[in-house]
Amino acid sequence: MDLVGAPYEGTSNFNTAPRQKAWIVRENAESVLEPLKSQWWLIPNWVKSESYKYSMFNARSETVEKSPAFRGPFRTQRCVVPVTGFYEWVDRNGKKQPYYVNAPDQHGLMLAGLWDRWINPETEAPLESFTILTTDVDSQLKFLHRRQPVMLSREGARVWMASRTSRDQLKSLLTPCIPYDMKATPVSTFVSNVRNRGVECMEPIGEDVPLQATI
Repeated sequence: MDLVGAPYEGTSNFNTAPRQKAWIVRENAESVLEPLKSQWWLIPNWVKSESYKYSMFNARSETVEKSPAFRGPFRTQRCVVPVTGFYEWVDRNGKKQPYYVNAPDQHGLMLAGLWDRWINPETEAPLESFTILTTDVDSQLKFLHRRQPVMLSREGARVWMASRTSRDQLKSLLTPCIPYDMKATPVSTFVSNVRNRGVECMEPIGEDVPLQATI
């Protein structure tokens, strides 16, 4: 992982689903960036039991400071979720067509996230988990969805994770943007089955839609 100056040593998963494990990068107590494998579905530290009743894999950036589950992590437990790209599905005559969004000239994308640590009261085992922040959509991505993940530049990612970053600086990062020249590519419906996690998930079946950087 470029952010932490170490190679990626995990197994490849080209179709990560909520409640699965994925890598995040966060700042530790010594202000050093560290990678950590964590569950994609945030479990607040104060809940009595591990619950998936509410959708906690995404958090709306507009209300993150008001949410009991997210306002604490927003203040002190921010992370970056490094991904190769992400998928969105578009309705085409009653059928869902998946698109793969990525930045081919970059090593990947960096999404803004929040993390938390829940302790199982029976076993005292910790559960590290995270959520991905979303925002209004950039005009170039409106054909895919009305929302998008908060995407960060390399500089923005470091600012996002730093403990000294002010609230105003944080809020300025939670805006719709395209950090690099990117593309959206129609891919096979192979990716629509969460059990399929191989590179075939990204197999193109049509022409790319170019997306120009806005920052």
